[in-house]
Amino acid sequence: MQRFFIFDSERCFGCGGCVAACVNANETTGKVMWRTVHKLPPHEGDHHTVYISMSCNHCENPPCVKGCPTNALEKRESDGVVIHHKEKCVGCRYCQMTCPYGAPKWDETQNIISKCHFCFERLDQGGVPACVETCFGGAIKQVLIGDDDDLKTYLKEQEGFIFMEKTRPAIRFVMPAKDEKENG
Repeated sequence: MQRFFIFDSERCFGCGGCVAACVNANETTGKVMWRTVHKLPPHEGDHHTVYISMSCNHCENPPCVKGCPTNALEKRESDGVVIHHKEKCVGCRYCQMTCPYGAPKWDETQNIISKCHFCFERLDQGGVPACVETCFGGAIKQVLIGDDDDLKTYLKEQEGFIFMEKTRPAIRFVMPAKDEKENG
């Protein structure tokens, strides 16, 4: 089983509620933000702004876990969530060097890294991550998926995000709705 973030860029209006919820729920400090919202560059003729909200992708094959010499990063077998154990972290930053998505963040107040842990404590109590709970537009969801057939209705990539087969990031994107012109 693997837990996935599902993101719908048509529902995101860039409010940053997911970022604020993450910071508040996880009490991150200073410049440490596990979730970020990015405004994508417009295309000629576009009449709307597109945003993408990103955090750790909890990859199916996480290079950060393999890159950690102290086992401070662990991938849970039950749902694929990648957890950071700060008491084991020595601040070597190898995980930052190996993560192609920039998910591990340097916490200069503690001199260790920290990262999104999918609000696993909330999940374990039957809840949802803070970013999902607070997303005003319903753009971020989370699902637990048992096989790849369940993922066929989602896109692996969208503008602003590249899927890497080597890591197999556990994020998928809702397919955009067809324009009325295309429908007929």
